[in-house]
Amino acid sequence: MNTTHFRKALILALVLPVTFALPACRKTEPPPPMQGGDAVRLTDLSEIESYKEILKKDPNNLQALINVGNRYYDSGQDRQAVDAYKRALAIDPANINVRVDMAISFRRLGDPDGAIEELKKAISMNSRHAQARYNLGVILVHDKKDVAGGIKAWEALLENIPDFQDRDRLKADIERLKASEGPGSGMPNK
Repeated sequence: MNTTHFRKALILALVLPVTFALPACRKTEPPPPMQGGDAVRLTDLSEIESYKEILKKDPNNLQALINVGNRYYDSGQDRQAVDAYKRALAIDPANINVRVDMAISFRRLGDPDGAIEELKKAISMNSRHAQARYNLGVILVHDKKDVAGGIKAWEALLENIPDFQDRDRLKADIERLKASEGPGSGMPNK
């Protein structure tokens, strides 16, 4: 599991009542341990400048676009992350991991509809992409207040990915949500 994507998942999970680790999408080196709160930020900013120099010379360098997008994301600069991810997807529209990362940035920018659109595209490209399916459920439940839709997304995750690492916890969360909705809530009873 890579640590940068795990940090994204952890950030997403900490914001939500449903908290557990998610599968990783991208591989990067972990940031140095935090020292006074600014170590990671300074590292990200330094790397951003390095990637921007590469992109000045080669504006279509796919890996530099992805990496600068990742650094923008890690430093909380989601608008810039989305811009870099869009440029990367213009070159490689089938890059599911970039699409999922961009969806998380959309969500953090307050655009859950944009996030849902990107996650659905990712799922249509790979029905076994656990991160995309899990995040779709999170956004539906917590941002769109569509509990039934979120449960459906998570049940599809469990159906399509039988070896999902947090299967038991997700099943328990689904049951908890179903129970909290109760009769007359519009939730399907099984």
